Amino acid sequence: MASILRKLFRRKKQPPLVCAISLDDDGHPIGDDPNHKHTAACFIEFEPLAVVELFQSQGCQSCPPAIPGIQDGTSHPNLILLTYDVTLFDHSGWKDTFGQPAWDQRQRAYTKKWGRNSLFTPQIVVNGASDGSGAGGKSEVQEIVARFRTMQRAMDWHIYLDVNDTDVRIDSDSELLETHDILLVLYNSGDEVVKIGKGPNKGKKVNHRNVVTNVIRIGQWSGGDLTAPLPSPKSSMEPGQDAVILIQEGAGGQIVAVAKV
Repeated sequence: MASILRKLFRRKKQPPLVCAISLDDDGHPIGDDPNHKHTAACFIEFEPLAVVELFQSQGCQSCPPAIPGIQDGTSHPNLILLTYDVTLFDHSGWKDTFGQPAWDQRQRAYTKKWGRNSLFTPQIVVNGASDGSGAGGKSEVQEIVARFRTMQRAMDWHIYLDVNDTDVRIDSDSELLETHDILLVLYNSGDEVVKIGKGPNKGKKVNHRNVVTNVIRIGQWSGGDLTAPLPSPKSSMEPGQDAVILIQEGAGGQIVAVAKV
């Protein structure tokens, strides 16, 4: 597989656009129309799937006005938004209903990796490589994603990640790399609205999209080809639950590949 990848990536020019058709949960086209005519509106730029991690808090006054723009900016077939509620503002009179100390640690790992000495919310992190507040809405989100895409294109090696019902398969043309974690991220698929009962955001309704419930390290990878088993088959997940695999260069490191389970 690695040799095939090398041939593919050596092509001088890849088709820049694909025709995007949304699928239902069973993999069937939504609104399949045999008389469909292609227009500019149905084409999108083809890029590998990227993950946008949103660190937010129900007690953060800056989050409610910023979240809709962040969610709008990540509504794209080549992006997946994952929401981590942190406990940073739980002292302000309202305990975040989705907050977990583990998500505080994940956010701080990025801060430490980048040599910073302060945290902020909201914060979006794209593939562990570029970040910002996202408070500028869709345009800012797109700019942060674009910065990551520039870094991604500069990589001198390639990786292909595939997931089926039972296994994770990694193929790469790099045989020796630093150790990367293979992470299984479980999240509640879709939107959940919470009305804040106390604190600075009392009475406000905050929409949460793809709230992360667990992050599990299921293995490690350090280059070459590898197949790793999932801890349980996708078919065993509860209704409303979804999952994604991240290949990440340790805590706070860059995420080099993303695939939905």
